[in-house]
Amino acid sequence: MTKTLFTASLLVLSCLSPVMAAETAKSYPVDPESGLIMAPGWEMVNYQCNACHTSLIIPQNKGNREVWRDTIQWMVDTQGLWDLSDTWDPVLDYLSTYYNETGIDMKIFRRKPLDSEQMPPMPGEEG
Repeated sequence: MTKTLFTASLLVLSCLSPVMAAETAKSYPVDPESGLIMAPGWEMVNYQCNACHTSLIIPQNKGNREVWRDTIQWMVDTQGLWDLSDTWDPVLDYLSTYYNETGIDMKIFRRKPLDSEQMPPMPGEEG
């Protein structure tokens, strides 16, 4: 009985967490310059990402923690981004909380991001 209750509780929490993240994002203003949600960790993400590209690209993307980690690791491996060292966790916490797959506000964006199958190949990749 206890195991079943615990499993049911986890299931309910996993269903609520995307909704709670979207609700949490609504409680923070958006920085007019960077386009980022001004939640805890946004300044670190802004400074690190703006070193190479505009932070305005971040709200155009979505992903869970693994997707964001893979994206950043790709930047480290192929684009010359430095290793984030001890800032990996705060950056991933921010991105996966406020720019998660379910956190897309369609009042802000004109369309949902393309699926990876619809994206053109990256330079140097076989298509």
